[in-house]
Amino acid sequence: MTHHKIILLITTILFSTVGFAQAPDTVFIRQDHHFDDTLIYSTDTVVFGSGMTKHILMGTTILPSTHNQMIARGYGIYLADVNKSECQADAFEKSTPDKINSIKSTDSTLTVDINITDNCCYEFLCDISIDSTGTLNLIYYGYGTYCACDCCFGLTFHFIKEKYYKDADLHAVMINDNRKTIKQLTK
Repeated sequence: MTHHKIILLITTILFSTVGFAQAPDTVFIRQDHHFDDTLIYSTDTVVFGSGMTKHILMGTTILPSTHNQMIARGYGIYLADVNKSECQADAFEKSTPDKINSIKSTDSTLTVDINITDNCCYEFLCDISIDSTGTLNLIYYGYGTYCACDCCFGLTFHFIKEKYYKDADLHAVMINDNRKTIKQLTK
């Protein structure tokens, strides 16, 4: 073989193996020291065994594919996105109860806007469930840095109605299993 053919063969082999390599994800990790203002950042490379295990939850987000969400899919409703507003009001002196502000429904979407009061430094992990009475339960878990204040946040849950959406089976919406927050769906 000539020198050029050997280089071409080696180059071909190298480039063909690149497609089989695991692509690592780089994660920046911030550690808070709760007793002073020091922030420590470190860089870590995370290599997942398969694409099925690539789950890094960050900020306000949906807990992906929970059992509750799979049951909701049977009702033809899919939790597509959740948005959080910044702290709307300091609730340190007066805590306001969670409430549903609005429910907007089209043929293909359902959007529920709520206000919640929780720690002002929290982000939220969100989930849903549907109970036997046809009530859609909006679930949130506050997590993160704990500060000495509470805030009123807005969370907006965005759903996609799938083609087999059973509108007649859903009757109401509530927040975190709190029956005092129930709001009836209008048909």
